[in-house]
Amino acid sequence: MKLVKFFTLGCKANQYDTQSILERFLSKGFGEAGKSQNPDYFLINTCTVTSGADRKSRNIIRRCVQSNPKAKIIVTGCLAEKDWDLLAGIKGVSLVVKKGFFPEGISGFSRHTRAFLKIQDGCDNFCTYCKVALVRGKKRSKSFQQVLKEARKLVFCGFKEIVLTGICLGEYGKDLSPKKGLVDVVNSLSKIEGLSRIRLSSIEAGDVSIKLIKLLAGSKKFCRHLHIPIQSGDNSILKRMNRKYTREKYEDLISRIKRNIPGVSITTDCLIGFPGESGENFNNTVSLIRKIMPLKAHIFPYSVRPGTKAAGFSGLVDAKTVNARCANLEKAAQECRDQFMRKFIGEEFLVLIEGVAKDQTCYLEGLTDNYLNIRIPFKPGLINKFVRVKLKRIAEGSFLGEYIDNY
Repeated sequence: MKLVKFFTLGCKANQYDTQSILERFLSKGFGEAGKSQNPDYFLINTCTVTSGADRKSRNIIRRCVQSNPKAKIIVTGCLAEKDWDLLAGIKGVSLVVKKGFFPEGISGFSRHTRAFLKIQDGCDNFCTYCKVALVRGKKRSKSFQQVLKEARKLVFCGFKEIVLTGICLGEYGKDLSPKKGLVDVVNSLSKIEGLSRIRLSSIEAGDVSIKLIKLLAGSKKFCRHLHIPIQSGDNSILKRMNRKYTREKYEDLISRIKRNIPGVSITTDCLIGFPGESGENFNNTVSLIRKIMPLKAHIFPYSVRPGTKAAGFSGLVDAKTVNARCANLEKAAQECRDQFMRKFIGEEFLVLIEGVAKDQTCYLEGLTDNYLNIRIPFKPGLINKFVRVKLKRIAEGSFLGEYIDNY
């Protein structure tokens, strides 16, 4: 049997795409290589969201070539869409594949307890700093019936939580006839017996409608966690980024969500050092982070992405200043995280156990519905099961808990 080893970089949509490709290989008689096995093929699903992602993708390709020069190296993903010739020129690469397809569906999710379900692809937003619209193409949605069929199949295979994902998740269904939306998807998925949790991946602020908030607030299966990118807390920078909201609208949205969904956690993305960003512009981002109190802020330094409008902007911020600002914002975000988490000490939650903690095998690890990472003493037979846990204390960004009973 020929063996394939997979590497996936980037977002949940990319992880879904890799699972789809894996299932196609398995259907043709291939096997997935384990850690200690020498594969006949490497498949690297690349990312190009930042220059760092480009670099990491190329480094993994070269490491695969060095580790087994006889293996075939196949490269796909977002970096392959625009830089096909660059990747094809790397010594040892056998094939570069532009995706150009919308996966028909998956039936499992290798080595995961939660299943990602991609229901939408593509982007029409064209934020001035971002290559995603250039490499993913126009927005397009999976058929509503296909989404439900795939969800039922995943639940049948034992998945208790499904994470809905897409490049512009909130745009789902606007291109379908008749039109559908996230409200329709969540409503229908909520009726699937055996599905305990429905989680949304990243969604744009402008796509979080009052109707969606009310639905999520009233759903017993919705996970109280929303990832809503900020990018900047300064209106002039947001306008130059071609973002479709102001800091005031963003802050009002988060306030409305928190009023309607008690205990909800917010995570977000921030892009630091955008061309022309002054100290005052940056301070506005810090102040907005402190106001919304996210559980986590993913902080990225701006990098020039060829082909984007911002690549031609003047006013690049020097690397030393960008790094200092990132560290400053990271400190503020950590303070917000600590303050948010402390509210839950002593409370009880249902935790879906995902596996053994990688760095401390005496613990099991899992998530609450509102995205708190929980560690509890190891007991056999609990992976992919719900356990009621009391949160005792915080240690290195996770809660240590004690068992109450099984769900």
